[in-house]
Amino acid sequence: SHIQGKVLMSMKNKRGLLVKAGVAVSVMALSLGLVAPANAANITGNGSSAVKNLLDACIPVWSKWSSHNLTYPGGGSGAGRSALTAGTVDLAFSDVPYGATESKPANFAYIPASIFPIAIYANLPGFKGTLNLSPTTIANIYAGKITKWNDAAIVADNTVVNAKTKKKTVTALPNLDITVYYRFDRSGTSEIFTDWLNQLVPTVWTKAKSGTFTSAFPGTVPAGTFQSGNQSDGLANGVASKAGAIGYGEVSYATERKMVVARVKNNSGEFMAPTSSAASIFANGYVAGTTPGVITLDYKKAIKSSYSLTGFAYGLAYTEGAGKNVGTQAVVKQFMDYVVN
Repeated sequence: SHIQGKVLMSMKNKRGLLVKAGVAVSVMALSLGLVAPANAANITGNGSSAVKNLLDACIPVWSKWSSHNLTYPGGGSGAGRSALTAGTVDLAFSDVPYGATESKPANFAYIPASIFPIAIYANLPGFKGTLNLSPTTIANIYAGKITKWNDAAIVADNTVVNAKTKKKTVTALPNLDITVYYRFDRSGTSEIFTDWLNQLVPTVWTKAKSGTFTSAFPGTVPAGTFQSGNQSDGLANGVASKAGAIGYGEVSYATERKMVVARVKNNSGEFMAPTSSAASIFANGYVAGTTPGVITLDYKKAIKSSYSLTGFAYGLAYTEGAGKNVGTQAVVKQFMDYVVN
């Protein structure tokens, strides 16, 4: 399964990236020398829904091995950051760091825990073949400027010219209206997606990134043809319920609903599927931030064989100075060690 693929992602790619990003230091910073309690403990978390499918696969295995348990509803990155600040959870996950003006705990660590591709996916009944979409086409769809699946720009993305014969092969596209689905909760996935759009197609996507999609939208969100969903699951359910709909999110939400997953054109001119390996190739071009554990991705980079619409999920956990329960902190550290290693 795709989820198992993510759990078993090439450890060479994953560990190499995470160590460079400062994970070893960050996990150790949670509390040096702590030993998890022998008795079963229940810890709580919240945050990124992009990694919820991955954590849903990890938690039962970790729980069976350790005897401890984690409750993780996956309410979205913004909800996770807010909960950690409020002290109502023991850990959180977020696809983006805290914002410059956002309230945050005095003592916590960022732990880059998972690389994930963000898929662009659609509900196209009867569609045969592979769907290719360029960043410019995606930006125009999400800006409300392309409204039909057989629009000339989408046809152009799906036209292949034989280098020898010059013969054109065009994938048949349906004459369907496009319904655009977006997240209405504060979403790290939305912040990554709108950052990607703004960096790559600034003439169309003229506004800066935001975890609130409507705040990043270049204009007024059209009524009717644009619909919102809550968290990754809600958005994917919306797309699955409407023929012609398009959405974005961690790829497993699309594949488990058997949606058409687009290959997205990278900056080397290749149409790439949102695989873990292609995402890892792009993520390995990260730039280390000034805050330990935080990295930046330059979406304008041309990296061959990569999938550029890629993100990180950060584990967020209190450090020793937060004065949290020693036994709970030891279990949190054990879980974070398990996830990143």
